[in-house]
Amino acid sequence: MPKKPTTPPKEALDFETALQQLQEVVARMENEQQSLDAAIADYEKGTQLATLCQQHLDTAQLKVEKLVKSKDGFRFEALDSSDD
Repeated sequence: MPKKPTTPPKEALDFETALQQLQEVVARMENEQQSLDAAIADYEKGTQLATLCQQHLDTAQLKVEKLVKSKDGFRFEALDSSDD
């Protein structure tokens, strides 16, 4: 059975903000001459942002997968957050 993704903490960035920051980090790393320390710091931040974006996407996928067909059509079953 696939591992259930962890839900991003409530104080974490939303997906759009995290993705925008990740794109900025990537652009900086591709287009600027950086010191080794700055490049490593950007790499670390980028991997954290990428992980956060993936967590948001995994959570969204689970919500979509919870959409189940019933005799009356489709209904949405809320995720049980107590399984965390």
